Amino acid sequence: MPSKHNHLLFRVVITLLLVFMSSCGGPQAETEAVTSPETTATIAKNSSYSSPIAISDDDALVVVTNTLNGTISLINVAGDANAKLAEIQVGEEPRSVVITPNKAFAYVTNQVSGTVSVVDLASQTKVADIPVGAEPYGIALTPDAARAYVANSASNTVSIIDTATNSVVGTINIPGVQPRGVAITNNNGGTGQQFVYVTQFLSQPTASGGPGLDQGSEGKVFVISTTDDAQIQGVITLAAHDTGFAADRTAFGGTDKDPTFAYPNQMQSIVLKNGRGYLPNVAASPEGPVKFNVDTQAFLSVFDVAAKSELANGTINLHAAVKVQTFTPKLFVANPWAIAFEHASNEGYVVSSASDVLVKVTIDDSGVPTVVNVPADGDTTRVLTIEVHKNPRGIVINNADTRAYVYNFISKDVSVVDLSASPEVELTRVQSADLPAAGSDAAKFLAGNELFHSSRGEFDEGVSERLSNEGWQACSSCHPDGLSDGVVWAFASGPRKSIPLNGTFSPQNQTGNQRILNYSGVFDELEDFELNIRGVSGGPGLIVLAGTTDPDPNVKAFDPPNAAREQLHVGGFPAWDAIVAWTQFRVPSPVSPLRGTDPNSETGQQIAQGRQIFTQANCQACHGGAKWSTPQVDYARVSPFPETISVGTPPEPPVGQLSRFLQLVGTFDPTKAIEKNANNAQALGQLGFNPPSLLSIFAFPPYFHDGSCPTLECVLENQTHREAGGVTGLLDDPASQAALLQFLKSIDITTEPINP
Repeated sequence: MPSKHNHLLFRVVITLLLVFMSSCGGPQAETEAVTSPETTATIAKNSSYSSPIAISDDDALVVVTNTLNGTISLINVAGDANAKLAEIQVGEEPRSVVITPNKAFAYVTNQVSGTVSVVDLASQTKVADIPVGAEPYGIALTPDAARAYVANSASNTVSIIDTATNSVVGTINIPGVQPRGVAITNNNGGTGQQFVYVTQFLSQPTASGGPGLDQGSEGKVFVISTTDDAQIQGVITLAAHDTGFAADRTAFGGTDKDPTFAYPNQMQSIVLKNGRGYLPNVAASPEGPVKFNVDTQAFLSVFDVAAKSELANGTINLHAAVKVQTFTPKLFVANPWAIAFEHASNEGYVVSSASDVLVKVTIDDSGVPTVVNVPADGDTTRVLTIEVHKNPRGIVINNADTRAYVYNFISKDVSVVDLSASPEVELTRVQSADLPAAGSDAAKFLAGNELFHSSRGEFDEGVSERLSNEGWQACSSCHPDGLSDGVVWAFASGPRKSIPLNGTFSPQNQTGNQRILNYSGVFDELEDFELNIRGVSGGPGLIVLAGTTDPDPNVKAFDPPNAAREQLHVGGFPAWDAIVAWTQFRVPSPVSPLRGTDPNSETGQQIAQGRQIFTQANCQACHGGAKWSTPQVDYARVSPFPETISVGTPPEPPVGQLSRFLQLVGTFDPTKAIEKNANNAQALGQLGFNPPSLLSIFAFPPYFHDGSCPTLECVLENQTHREAGGVTGLLDDPASQAALLQFLKSIDITTEPINP
């Protein structure tokens, strides 16, 4: 931390520089810091986009969110000072930050708090908290900073903030799922009408497709005009594309080299460049077999701003570029999460959050990106990647195109990258927030977070690259932040939608209070997912033979138990112990948009009525208790295994089910083409399904194991499911269904559980 004297000296120098620039009257001249945004006519140099890290227009200040600490940090980057100036408390889980063009204020979205914090950058203090919608994520400013547009991911709305009064002056309903990324144009010198682009985080089925199909879903970007907030101006559809990889689908009646397609998903961010929009994303290829190089891909989707449509031949798969490089070992670029472009060139850098690297791309005159390759050892070539730190999630580039600043989520620091070097290289790191004390519970949670979000892994024994084949994917590739990607995958049990992990343990985190896992009850320990690391992601895994780093071959579900096995360490903790601890205590549950509803209001009374109907219909028989799911591990995990394991027919190899925890709810139809397992045999389902948790269920469409219901309204139309609690006729009334629906949408961690 710089001394108070140095801090004041820096402030004086910057103020004098701004006064000089203002007196020169240049087109990019800045004004002195002012006390409120409404007094400035300063226009931003660049289009604004949502990011966890921002840089001031004068290239002197970087502001970064510390999501895990509830703070933002101010970093002096002028003249490569790279010194942390201050850390300021904002709200719970800050996600995105923007800086006004005059460098007077920063606006920060706080996902859990449901607010936007306003920080005075001169005094380094928070001056306001603006209530917006549920779970605000992305934020961007109009060029004159008169308005901020905030994507509220849980309430599916965009809030418009008047920065002169720091109040919400409009709300736009987004007909999509989890709006997150925001970008605003800087047309006509930053004056007049601008357009706002908002990404839908999770793709949804196409009209002619459906869950579980490679080409069955599509991404969407919604277009808003700053001069007409009354309606959506357009919807840009992002389609599925050939991945460049083939799959062995002989078991499904295909060939051993069937081409595979993937659709864009997890669209976290969006950046505008030369009349094009660029969206890095984790694309999904859900048809079987579910295995690395077939399932998740690394897309960079592109659309044409003027045409409001996807750019022809513009979308590329970064994984395909790594595939054709001749240098080995290869490192695939898992979980593309953000992108930034140089200002005076067509070169950009994609953030691979799970592989801890930046990937360099260049765009041609039509806007089509290409991954940059460089010579490597032995007359080979490789994709140009730049090592940064742990779990990078955001990037900004200064106006001189000499430095990039990368926000690293897990290591809580900022990588400073020299873009003028050839090849580009990380210069230094600035710690933006303190790491937890070694050996503490917080350190254990962070270690589990790191493992869950990494495709590689750095371990105490010096062993890495254990979590997937050549860094292909992470646990978070299908469970972003431990939740759900909304995809129906063709697993060995059959089609299964990714289950959010927030309901694995009760919010009260009672010891041993863990639910049975997966829709078919095929696992009962989180450690059982070692089989997914090995079988799906192709990594050696974390469970090892005693005294070695060799994978223990005796890993299977149920018997022997996998908890407390010999395992690799990270941060001084057994790896799986850390993952379990993070899942139990730190996986978030989305905030219901109905949280805090006035109980005396019409909606509040309807929620209360719905809760009563839920109880009368005995829904708690399957969805009761603190986890909002009754099947839980109520037996000792020992060998020999004390529970009866049912094995279906075939499948091959046999998949065991804890059948006493399953419920018949009328959602299994063996005649459906989708009801096939990974060997093209009949999927599991005849014995019923393990009831999922209802905790924050509103946030995780589609519903049922096969994603056959796009909405909760559809779920309530299933009569067998309605009567699963043994009560008939109660929910046949549409008014009762409507009340129950409101109650279901209100359930989050603040809702009092209903015990069975």
